[in-house]
Amino acid sequence: MRVTWIAIGVAIAGVFTTWLTDDPVKLNGAQGPNNGWLVVIVAAIALLWGRSMARGSWVGVVGVAGSAVVIGWTAVENWRDGRDVLGASVGYGLLMVVAASVLLGVAALARGVELLRLR
Repeated sequence: MRVTWIAIGVAIAGVFTTWLTDDPVKLNGAQGPNNGWLVVIVAAIALLWGRSMARGSWVGVVGVAGSAVVIGWTAVENWRDGRDVLGASVGYGLLMVVAASVLLGVAALARGVELLRLR
């Protein structure tokens, strides 16, 4: 379950690094029109779900998977909005958040498969 904790840490760190760039202007997830605070809140909740998932709870598996979807959706939506509205390029922080959401989803899926096999 270390992947879960690492992914959550990467998502939170990604919020406070560069999300969007437009030549001299660089915005992190907590600045401008970005929804980085939503990612931080959902990642904090995912910590609780992750503990439950580690104990073998299906509620935890669903909670972590749902958190992965919300985090990924938020990041991709900000990516599209930044490109369409601001004409900005994606930054490495936003890529970190997207990758973290994929890792969270994979961790939840793997734990779900493991729980099914134990049954």
